[in-house]
Amino acid sequence: MKKLSSFFEKKQSIKILGEILNQESEPILYQKAKTNKPELKRQLKSVAEKWHQGSVRSAILALESDLQHGLK
Repeated sequence: MKKLSSFFEKKQSIKILGEILNQESEPILYQKAKTNKPELKRQLKSVAEKWHQGSVRSAILALESDLQHGLK
């Protein structure tokens, strides 16, 4: 059973810039990664460097929050 749950967990997450995007917790960025991963990488690097002292995880959290609240 553990192998099966691990399979589904992997299918609902995408690794980008050393961080995991989870479909449940970062649904907008997850979809963006599925459709255009290189562009999302570029955006995350830029946001991380300019506003989050290089922290990709912080950039992911901030960008997902902004997108969920209509700042598209």
